[in-house]
Parts: sequence; structure tokens; C-alpha cells
Amino acid sequence: MRILLDVMGGDLPPGELVAGGVAAGCRHSIDILFVGDPEMIRAALRGLGETAGGRFEVVPSSEVIRMDDPPVRAVREKKNSSLLVGLAALKSGIADAFVSPGNTGAVVAGALFTLGRVPGIPRPGLLAVLPSLRNQDFLVIDVGANADCAPEHLEAFALMGASYARSVLEIAHPTVGLLNIGEEDTKGNRVANETFAILRDGPLPFTGNVEPHLLLTERPVDVVVCDGFVGNIFLKSIEGGISAFSTLLKRSVLRNALTKAGAFLLRRSFADMRQVFSYKRRGGAPLLGVNGVVVIAHGRSDAEAIGGAIDVARRQAEANLTKRLSKGLEGWALDGG
Repeated sequence: MRILLDVMGGDLPPGELVAGGVAAGCRHSIDILFVGDPEMIRAALRGLGETAGGRFEVVPSSEVIRMDDPPVRAVREKKNSSLLVGLAALKSGIADAFVSPGNTGAVVAGALFTLGRVPGIPRPGLLAVLPSLRNQDFLVIDVGANADCAPEHLEAFALMGASYARSVLEIAHPTVGLLNIGEEDTKGNRVANETFAILRDGPLPFTGNVEPHLLLTERPVDVVVCDGFVGNIFLKSIEGGISAFSTLLKRSVLRNALTKAGAFLLRRSFADMRQVFSYKRRGGAPLLGVNGVVVIAHGRSDAEAIGGAIDVARRQAEANLTKRLSKGLEGWALDGG
């Protein structure tokens, strides 16, 4: 297993990302190919007591696509960026997967331009793994790759999400729900109504509409389908809600000595709660539907989070999901779906 890691596109210094790649490579006995400024990468490897040989290699690049760069223009103009060099290396077949904590829009555009789509998949979808009070995660697709979608795009998202749940997460019989403003069949806009009809009459394990307020508490389905505009708002609303709750709780705790003492006794519980909702635990978001394994890590990813993203890429590559998706809905039915 060989995985390419873009160490230049994130918010943290390349040395932090190299440390995460080295730790993941040693933990899983896989080759990590670091893409970026060769001098910075080799300096980081020396600082970790590693060399550029063996299980760790350097793929040099001279440009960086930054978070505030316009995605499509950056992809067209910065051909020697770590992002584009890494994707080109993936396409050449020297590695099994590519991980980047860089500009999400640029990763999506670069992957489409460089790798192309899986045959039969009209649009790629970005998949997120979220926790629930049922002590079991659920999947949401799409969470930001496509703002405007047609019903056939949402059908493809459902196929990709269900296939990921079955092949990578090993959920034998995953269920699929359509994110909507109500559970009734007629709820939502035209796209939601048409998508509902397509999924209801198709081979996928569709259970109907699901409302967002039930997902974290009841977890009614394994896979939630929506367009990237709705999915990104949903994801950011959860992140903002958790942040606001944490701030309010902290203010309440610091109000007097008695509540401070109670917080001290509950510190382990608070730490467990932060771990459940931490993006580091989930590592990265797979970009499904492009012709190669691409995982987008959080821009603030540190060494631990990068290690998690590499693990996500490793598991997807091992499941040979890209080939499975190329079979489409017919393949799902033939595989026992």
C-alpha cells in the first residue's frame, strides 16, 4: 500500500503533517509519499529520525494552492502545486490513494480534471462520517462538492454512500434516507420529490425521507443523501451548535466555585464528549465518484488527524471501492444489494 500525502495545503506547517504521515506509515506498515517542498519534507524527516528512503519518499513540488485561492483558477494556473502533482502521481499508478488537507474546492476540481469520473457516476460526492447518540456513526453525502444537483446526481450519491457503508464500513445491509423537511412522501422541493420517486422505485435500500433533527439522536438510517449545498449547511450547523454549546457550558461552569468543583469531577466525561465529536477521530472525507481514492482532510489537521485521514484512504483502497462503483446500480444488485 502506497499513499500520497499533500503536506503543503493545510493550515499547519508541513512538519506537523509529515509527523502524522510517518506515524501512520509505521503503524500500518505502508509507504507514505510526501508531496511538497523537498527541503522542508527532508528536514522534517531528519527531525523525526527518519530518512527519505525506505517507506518514506519525497515527491517534489514548487507551488502551493492556498485556502483563499479561487479553486478552478488555481487548478488551471498552479500546475506544479503539491495538490496537482500529487493527483497526477495518483493517476500514473505509483500510489493507491491521495490525501490532502488543502482547499476543498481545489481538491474536487483538481481530482475531476486529473482523474476524471468513475464511468456511470455523473457527479462526485463528498462523504462525511458523523456521530450519533446511538453509539454508531452515520454517513452524509454530499457535504460540499456540488451546490446544484439534479435527481440523478442524488441517486448516484445514494449508490456511493451505500456502497461505502457496505464495502468499507462493513455494514452488511445499509439503509438510505433522503434528507428533507419532513418524513411524508410529498415533502420538499421538486428535486426532493423526484429523487424520492427514483430511490423508492430503485434497487437501493431506501427507507424514505429523514429529518435533520433526528439524525444525531435517533440515527434512523446508515446513509443520508442530500445535495452539497444542503449538506454543507447541515454539517456547519452541527459544528456551530456543538461549539456554541461548549462555550455556554464553559461560561456556566466558571460562574462560581461550586460549579468549578463539579466540572473538575466531570472532566473525564467532558473529554469523552469532545472525543466523540472530534474531526480528528474521523480523519477525512472521501471524495467518491472520481477515478481514484481521494480523501480530503480538515484544513486544521494536525499529526493525529492526518493519521486518521490516511487510515480512511487505506481502508477505501483495500475495499477496491472505485471498481465496485464503476458497476453502478446493476453491480449493486448483482453483489447482493
